[in-house]
Amino acid sequence: MLWSSNDVTQQGSRPKTKLAITGVELKISLISATSENGVIGNGPDIPWSAKGEQLLFKALTYNQWLLVGRKTFDSMGVLPNRKYAVVSRKGISSSNENVLVFPSIEIALQELSKITDHLYVSGGGQIYNSLIEKADIIHLSTVHVEVEGDINFPKIPENFNLVFEQFFLSNINYTYHLEKRLTSRSSTSRCAPWTVFKSRFYGFAAQKYSIKPQLKNCR
Repeated sequence: MLWSSNDVTQQGSRPKTKLAITGVELKISLISATSENGVIGNGPDIPWSAKGEQLLFKALTYNQWLLVGRKTFDSMGVLPNRKYAVVSRKGISSSNENVLVFPSIEIALQELSKITDHLYVSGGGQIYNSLIEKADIIHLSTVHVEVEGDINFPKIPENFNLVFEQFFLSNINYTYHLEKRLTSRSSTSRCAPWTVFKSRFYGFAAQKYSIKPQLKNCR
């Protein structure tokens, strides 16, 4: 669906959502996986296959808005039970009712803030670079392998703090990290974002893994 000035206000012309939010600050989470040398992609390909790692992505983004670039969207496809905001300067369109296409990141954020209070940014590299300074939370899996690639995850700003990490044993081991921006309004309970992750992750992966993360890892 190609965005127009009326698409986010007229009933039936936007992805189905029960949200009607006004005056609420849009919270932005970045979500990605990176190799130990910072690579997130090689062209359209992810240069590793770590069993189970994508379950983290699926758990966290279930029933959520995803902001992606066109190339990432083309390679990812449309996952069920998600809504997509695709940034493309080429004027592409989609007939899928759960996909909106915007000509710029700025317009996407402006319009999404009218219909949701939270979104996940899931690539590609230019989108991450443009929004990492606006992000509130970063969900980052480090896959313990070094690979060649032409797309890297940006440096995490110094005003982010690691609040949780969990190691996963797999065919290629990986560690999930939860980074939260420090602000004067930050909750005294710095483990709070983990409770959301835990409840969603267990719903997808508890039957596949015997891992039982402990809140003592929350810093």
